[in-house]
Amino acid sequence: MNYIELVNNFWTVRRIRPMTSYEADFYFYLLKECNSRNWTNPFELPSRNVELELGISRKTICDLRNKLQQKGLISFKEGNKRANGAFYQILYVSDGNKNGNESGNVNGNINGNVNGNPLYKQKHKPMGGDNSGELFPPEPPLKKKPPKTKVEFIPPTVEEVKEYFRDKLPNWELQADIFYNHFSGLGWKTSTGAKVERWDSRANLWIIEKKQQGNGKTETQGQNGRDADKAAKARNLIAEYAAIEQGYDAVGHQAEIPDL
Repeated sequence: MNYIELVNNFWTVRRIRPMTSYEADFYFYLLKECNSRNWTNPFELPSRNVELELGISRKTICDLRNKLQQKGLISFKEGNKRANGAFYQILYVSDGNKNGNESGNVNGNINGNVNGNPLYKQKHKPMGGDNSGELFPPEPPLKKKPPKTKVEFIPPTVEEVKEYFRDKLPNWELQADIFYNHFSGLGWKTSTGAKVERWDSRANLWIIEKKQQGNGKTETQGQNGRDADKAAKARNLIAEYAAIEQGYDAVGHQAEIPDL
């Protein structure tokens, strides 16, 4: 029995007893390990090594080697987790076993492999079950976000606008009428043609803008008044000084020049 004979033996058995690609992958991995040990048969192989190299769980390893043993390709003995790994033996299926399997177990093995395949069964587990033994656990379906309901814009009445403007400006009633007529004339759209979605937000911006304009006027008027007062005081001082220079006071009497 050599490497080629075992490979041919595998394909002969596979034609009689179909198997999954995972079983085949595991079998050829065992052949490789046996060959690396100069065909020491049986040989010890820790399950941890299989997990790391094939990327499968310990439960999947147990399922796969049970299937290969049922097909007569290997035998194994479970090891001690702390002391020894599992022992595997590569087997050669005789012609008598092949003929018996072919004649009596073809249909049963096909159904048994499909229904009993651990990977196939795990793939169809209900959501929320234990997927630790799967090579590629199914991803949970993405939750669909509920569609957003668009609120239909309802234009306000002039009374609603006035109630919103009430006492927020000195001339709030006039500004409310101007605001309503402005946007009503535009079909409740902005100057760029975009639809107004919230009229109260537009009204609030309108009120803020009018307040800023009012503050600007008040400051300007106050500044102009202060400038006028300063100019008047300056003119009075000049007139008084001129009168003192001429020897008269500001109302036409003889000025008394104080001692300096």
